[in-house]
Amino acid sequence: MLDGFGKTNLSAFRFLVLRMNSVQHTFEFEFLPTKADDPFIKHFSSRSKIDRDVIKDDIPSFLGRHKEFLVFSILNFDLKEIPPDYFILITMARFSENYYAVRNKGLSILALGNWQRFMAPPSLLEFITTLILQESVAAIYPSLQSLFHFGTKGCLFDFTSIINDVKYKVLNAHICYSCRMALARSNHPNLADELTYVLSKEWLGNPSEPTSPASITSKLGYNLFTTKGLEATTWEKFVQTIQQEGVKQLITIVSGIALTALLLWLGLK
Repeated sequence: MLDGFGKTNLSAFRFLVLRMNSVQHTFEFEFLPTKADDPFIKHFSSRSKIDRDVIKDDIPSFLGRHKEFLVFSILNFDLKEIPPDYFILITMARFSENYYAVRNKGLSILALGNWQRFMAPPSLLEFITTLILQESVAAIYPSLQSLFHFGTKGCLFDFTSIINDVKYKVLNAHICYSCRMALARSNHPNLADELTYVLSKEWLGNPSEPTSPASITSKLGYNLFTTKGLEATTWEKFVQTIQQEGVKQLITIVSGIALTALLLWLGLK
């Protein structure tokens, strides 16, 4: 679920999250609508900080209403699949005390309004996809909180009270030994390896490969190597254009030199 992004182009973000369905087999991600007039959702349209404790207390009643809304929509369109058991709400709102996450039975909320461009790299999009993986474990691991450790190891389950410190778990693509053992005991022995592979981003490929996720993401308006926020700034668009045109210009120059050399050789002959 997404809220508070306004008219931001989220096509690239949606594509990358859905692409994670094909590079691991423990979780299956999907995007579902919310009722904009739901009082719980309205909390996140506020520019002021939101009280985490109030939000946490309201989660059970919201989930009841939200599931009713989804079931009604499914029946209305004569569809078959029932709603999922766990939801993640991603928003650009801000929690009190500068926390960025809260979870209760059935719902995790990521409030990323405190993210700033100076925190890149990694980009905000990478922040979000990593935290989605972290919160997804809550759906299958009964006591996710017990996984978190106070020390910063670059592990997905580092306890990071400040959002700027999240960058280390995003950049390192690591599951520490103690967390690996805990995940193995939860009847998901391959989960740590799957998480590490997704976090490594090797599956993104190269932007020069037309069918790679990196290339498709670029065509959707998001360059993974130059864009910091969810949308490119004017400067980032300029840099991307220079990079693209630079390659084209190099090809033109090389072709021109080759043609000149060929004509010169033919003339001499």
